[in-house]
Amino acid sequence: MSEQNIKRIKLMRFWLFGTFVLVFAAITGYIGLFTNRDWWMAIKAGFPIWGITGGLCILWYIGYYWWLKRKPAK
Repeated sequence: MSEQNIKRIKLMRFWLFGTFVLVFAAITGYIGLFTNRDWWMAIKAGFPIWGITGGLCILWYIGYYWWLKRKPAK
């Protein structure tokens, strides 16, 4: 893989992790503040959303990595 593609995959990893962290914070804050639950209930209630977001981020990363590794057409 070229150096430029390595930089692209690192940048994608950074943004996907950042997306997951933002979703985690937003969902936890929303559940915790607006439903009058304690923090542990907020974490347990938000777990399915985090799981979906984390799974999609991982799939997107694997797909992008695979797409960058492919050999260009001649």
